[in-house]
Amino acid sequence: MNEAIKPVVQETLKLVGVVESQSRELLAFCQEPANLSGYFSEYKRFVEKIEHFYVFVDLVDGRIPEFDESKQKPLRKHLSKIRWKITILELDTTRIYLINIRSSGRRLPLGSREFLSRRLDRLSEIAQYYDRFGEEHDLPPISQELIEAVRKLLEQSIENAPRLDEFQPAPPPPKLSATPAMPASNLMAPEAVSVSRSLFNVGLPSLPPKLNVKEQWGRFYVEKGSIVAVSQACKSAAISLDQLAQKIGVSRVALTLMLSGQDPMPRPAMEKLQQFMADQARMSQQAEARRRGL
Repeated sequence: MNEAIKPVVQETLKLVGVVESQSRELLAFCQEPANLSGYFSEYKRFVEKIEHFYVFVDLVDGRIPEFDESKQKPLRKHLSKIRWKITILELDTTRIYLINIRSSGRRLPLGSREFLSRRLDRLSEIAQYYDRFGEEHDLPPISQELIEAVRKLLEQSIENAPRLDEFQPAPPPPKLSATPAMPASNLMAPEAVSVSRSLFNVGLPSLPPKLNVKEQWGRFYVEKGSIVAVSQACKSAAISLDQLAQKIGVSRVALTLMLSGQDPMPRPAMEKLQQFMADQARMSQQAEARRRGL
């Protein structure tokens, strides 16, 4: 008799379905020229949609150790291939947006210099991810011509972009539905992963005042699945996960690996992250108290 599937595994399988659905919708969105306008605000919303996708990928990745050992490797490889396909899409679409924005002749808005500088840093993070997982998961290399084209466009745009210390975020991106926008055969899950694709309305846990951290031989490990709470805190603070990583002194890739429990977190970064969580939890409680008229 087969053993019952653990609840965390069932939930993670649903999250895999969400990741697959998001990837299909992102691919379909970027194949429609009308969506790639010459407005900077539209490019920023696209980046936020991409980051929303990565949050779910990181969440699934952090829960893979809950699966049987025989299923962990194929699921991790499957997830990495989806992530990498969207990473290539992210670069190519960035190139198109930047060309269209420049061709439009519109002035870049205040704060765009900081935003574009962060996208330039993203190129190093992509290279770091490929160096670490490219060979292990048989990921195809990204065209150097594409990388250099994006780098030059970003550098040229940064030169013409105004500076602003506090960059106000764009309105929330349109919520991705769980309805496949491309044939499911393009992104098939491993045999063990056959799931419902309807988790965008799953409720997330309340914002904790601190993360659970375990110290082992002087190294600090954040509890698996902390990416959800941290992403909520980022949303409350109106900053991206990329910006938070920059604030605490690590790369986005390093931060997501730490939040999934795979890598240890340096003490200074851990202390800054805990302070950030405490501040956002306090502000959230104050806002809720004001809403209730307490």
